[in-house]
Amino acid sequence: MSGVVMSNPIRPGKVEAWRRFCQELGSSRRQSFEESRRRLGITRERLGVVETPFGSAAITAIDAPNVGQALGEIMTSDLPFDRWYRGRIQELQGVKQSSYGLLSERPQLSEDQELLFEWTSDPESP
Repeated sequence: MSGVVMSNPIRPGKVEAWRRFCQELGSSRRQSFEESRRRLGITRERLGVVETPFGSAAITAIDAPNVGQALGEIMTSDLPFDRWYRGRIQELQGVKQSSYGLLSERPQLSEDQELLFEWTSDPESP
């Protein structure tokens, strides 16, 4: 079994929407969520929020026999629930997830955030 913990900033003004999203996964969309996660082999998923000096961040922890494969399938699946899930993540976190480990859009820093280090192997990146 392997696991991963991910943290992404929540867009300003979207913390309550993130809370509602998490509640929706446990209520009206619970059956679809459980079917999706079982299909992907995910055995545990935890969602939370943390307040930092840099703003609010969404925390997602996933356990699965093959986390990389499960995340890849979440990000590329054409099934209705998975498309809905990705759309909500993009709306709430500003991150478009198109493939495992890659962001197709770089989140913009707000005026009160400071980038301290970045590395990329992409020679076209600024």
